[in-house]
Amino acid sequence: MKLKERWILIPAIIALLVSIPSWTHLSSTAYAGFFNHDLETFEEIIELVSEKYVYSPDHKKLFSAAIEKMVKTSDSANVTTNPSGSTITFNNKSKRYFLNYDMRHDMEVLQKVYYFLHDQSKNSLSKNDLEVAAIRGIMNSLDNYSQYLDESAFEKSIRDTEGKYGGLGMVITMKDNRLFVVKTMDDSPAKEAGVKADDSFLQVNGKEIKGLQIQELANLLRGYPETQVTLTLYRSSEKKEYTHTLTRRIILVNTVEYEPLENQIGYLKISSFSKLTEKQLKKYLKQAKLEGVTGFILDLRGNPGGLLNQSVKVASHFLFKGQMVVYTQGRSKDDYREYRSLYKESLHKMPVVVLINQYSASASEIVAGALRESGNALLIGENSYGKGSVQTIFRISDGSGVRLTTSKYFTPAGADITKNGIVPEINIINDLIKEEESTVIKKSSNSDTLLSLKASSLKKFFEKQGLNKKHDATVELARRILKNSHTASKKRSMEKAREIAASINY
Repeated sequence: MKLKERWILIPAIIALLVSIPSWTHLSSTAYAGFFNHDLETFEEIIELVSEKYVYSPDHKKLFSAAIEKMVKTSDSANVTTNPSGSTITFNNKSKRYFLNYDMRHDMEVLQKVYYFLHDQSKNSLSKNDLEVAAIRGIMNSLDNYSQYLDESAFEKSIRDTEGKYGGLGMVITMKDNRLFVVKTMDDSPAKEAGVKADDSFLQVNGKEIKGLQIQELANLLRGYPETQVTLTLYRSSEKKEYTHTLTRRIILVNTVEYEPLENQIGYLKISSFSKLTEKQLKKYLKQAKLEGVTGFILDLRGNPGGLLNQSVKVASHFLFKGQMVVYTQGRSKDDYREYRSLYKESLHKMPVVVLINQYSASASEIVAGALRESGNALLIGENSYGKGSVQTIFRISDGSGVRLTTSKYFTPAGADITKNGIVPEINIINDLIKEEESTVIKKSSNSDTLLSLKASSLKKFFEKQGLNKKHDATVELARRILKNSHTASKKRSMEKAREIAASINY
């Protein structure tokens, strides 16, 4: 089979999606040139992988994974493979195949297996299901972050990077296997309809939602703007059910929170990096300036990532212009790019403490790494997640997409964070939760840590002195380190941290 490609270029949007930590840019639409439409999407994707994946692909491995996934999709006791995986038996008929490292040869082999499985299933296995299985087999064999996105998932990924979506404007949670409203956002359909915190969900569009998970309910609530959804909620305080028909509209996701603390310290919490993050940050920085803030706590704990350009812009507010924020390296030496700080007017002379934990990933690691290596900001918390790869989203001609790892990123000093994450200078040992409750495996190296403190000891120490219930002991530690500091100095910040540590009775 002769492979042929047609490319239609569209404007690129550089993005790091917030789903599980991943760097992303939306790239060109690829089209394959088949006279027969069978496996057209598969061919588009295998060509993208061959050309764009960060490492030179092993075609034998890729096609083997694709065939294996197609066989598993049959889900039939009548389909078996021999131990070497080179013969498939289906309804007492066998098909032998041999893969090598040549993509054209392996493509022809896969096509024969594809038709064999479809024909022997008596059309019970659709061609589409087999093709999607082959695609997922390839993507799953690459790395943890490369992924096939069907049309719905692709559209959701694009909505997430925009920082806005068609929805109702409410935050939901699960308690005791029931789904509740946590809060409603200002100027939202939910707020205007009178939905309140602690209302529990009973039905969506007349269907019981019992047994649904949070994400499944969120998917039902979200949709295109100007479409309607009917909710039935129960308000326990009134022992009454309410039914609301709400019209979805664009909801702007607030990713930045700000609060002035004692001693002219500003607390900034960034939950993710969407298109709106820097705009929201700039608003709060102006407010902080009017309030006379002399130092910032930048809380990136639990931040799973976001848009690349937003992470660069956020870091730029705390670095001098032209300072490197991050660089990326692809498969070839020429595939190298630097991202540098953008703003002449910045806060690089202001003391900053950055908070990270094991769930801080991707874009948040970029910001933390850049500020740590600037020589001024002090990092407190746990080793970050350790995701140092860059993904690119490609739109496929059938409306689906793939998220493909295309390069790796490095801190300004050249550190590959995949090994150990970003290592804080002050390590907070989280002994307040059981070890098995931590879902992320900690990195082993803490060679860059200058001081270690137990979370339980910090909590006990500050509670005796009247710890503000709104913030945890790590925030209080950061506040005390910044207290009466007016110029960025990591050395001075560490001296104050050691003074506090010396006062803690273990």
